[in-house]
Amino acid sequence: MTAAEVCRRLGYSKSTTYRLLADLRTHRFIVRDSGGLLRLGPFPGRRSIATTNSVLEHLRTLTSESVQLWVRVGEDRVCVRNVEADHELRVTRGVGTILPLVDGGSAALALCGPGNPGEFYATKQARVKGTASASVAFTVGATVFALCVSYPLTREPDNVAGAYRGPVTTAAIELKSLLEDSEELAVLRDIARLALGAGGQSSPR
Repeated sequence: MTAAEVCRRLGYSKSTTYRLLADLRTHRFIVRDSGGLLRLGPFPGRRSIATTNSVLEHLRTLTSESVQLWVRVGEDRVCVRNVEADHELRVTRGVGTILPLVDGGSAALALCGPGNPGEFYATKQARVKGTASASVAFTVGATVFALCVSYPLTREPDNVAGAYRGPVTTAAIELKSLLEDSEELAVLRDIARLALGAGGQSSPR
């Protein structure tokens, strides 16, 4: 695939796309072959990413709902990983989604808290009517993450904390351990930075 094809498919400007591709090449996500085409590369963080994704997928299996990993950047939160529920009716938040913290939601509350996996947050209809979520935050270095389970209110458990606190907290602690001293931490920061850049907002430091 050429850079122009990537630009067309993403719908980003050329400058944003080229910055994204440059960062992907730096982390060896992609390489340029002898014909000048872009292909998947043997980046060293692949194993780590597969492992962190497996944590999100396992949490989805336990809860049967969509799972997102958010990172705080200033007064916003950016989705840097997601797996969707298998239900036809589900909550969807794609990678690169940017939401102001003031808009609320359990992930926003978690990101504004102390960043302690012992703190559990749950909200309903905080941002979107008919939806609810449960989140736990954790900190790796100076970066604050929130692991979030999102679901329609029609499937909300009678006891949200009883159903989700344990699985979400366990997964958050596991992710914290995996990301410490991991190359993927820089990758997740880059995803947030590129998303903010594409949206015309200030990039994280």
